[in-house]
Amino acid sequence: MLAAAGRLRANGLSDRQLAFIFVLPAAILLVMFAVYPFAVAAYNGFFNINFITGARTWDGLANYADVLGNADIRAAFVRSVIWTVANLVVQTTLGLAIALLLNAELRGQTIARGLVLFPYMVPAIVAALVFRYMFNDVVGIVDYLLQSSGITSEPLEFLASPQLVLWTLIIVNCWKYTPFMVIVFLARLQTVPHELIDAGAIDGAGRFSTFRYIILPWLRPVLLVAMLLRTIWTANDFDIPYLLAFGGPLQASTTVPLKIQALAFSQRDIGLASSLAVCVAILLVVASYFYLRSYRHHEQEVA
Repeated sequence: MLAAAGRLRANGLSDRQLAFIFVLPAAILLVMFAVYPFAVAAYNGFFNINFITGARTWDGLANYADVLGNADIRAAFVRSVIWTVANLVVQTTLGLAIALLLNAELRGQTIARGLVLFPYMVPAIVAALVFRYMFNDVVGIVDYLLQSSGITSEPLEFLASPQLVLWTLIIVNCWKYTPFMVIVFLARLQTVPHELIDAGAIDGAGRFSTFRYIILPWLRPVLLVAMLLRTIWTANDFDIPYLLAFGGPLQASTTVPLKIQALAFSQRDIGLASSLAVCVAILLVVASYFYLRSYRHHEQEVA
């Protein structure tokens, strides 16, 4: 890469032109796999599209209005908000706590770090099959342990109860993706300047004060970036909810991604599915703006 850059500079290219050449492949891929699909979905949202023939009938803003007026879509959106916020809070809190423990120079840290990363490496389909068996109300080990210990007197039907299924999916998702937060936080903790900690100790700062006034401000920019990524990924999460519960029972685990899939391929309403996808994308862009705005503010404070 450096040799290629040197040859390009020798041919009279400026740094700006060189940067453009290196960014161009990524920009092309971004347009192909992000901008173009978004534009097509936004365009399709204005039409009633025949799933078989592909024939289009102009509908104007009817599909976008239906996104707001459809009760099932509103319910799926509420479930998606609960799903995203609950996952984000649990994963961030657990990830930070585990990262602090793994950074505390305790015995067996190397083994512990490897074990913590294990869930993140497990494919979603494998995790879903394992947890479907574990939460089974007939042969599952979770209900067996709960009844054996006297906590419950009958099976809880984790994946068959409309009241429990969404929270069960959140538990599984947190088990799988909390390690991502641990990796990010632990990497940042490794870079905390010891001079700041020593200065705090000289000033009489205890563990809590050191965490609040030194470690947390140092972590905050990375914390916001990790939360931004997990917000986007969790809001668009399809595999765990679908593979574990298929959106049921009674649509109790149908989040927006599952609703988009059902609208497009079960109800064959491409226009409404496209308009819903576009609306979710716009909401995520707005959320990303506030994340990045806060990130720039805290990055300047650390700098």
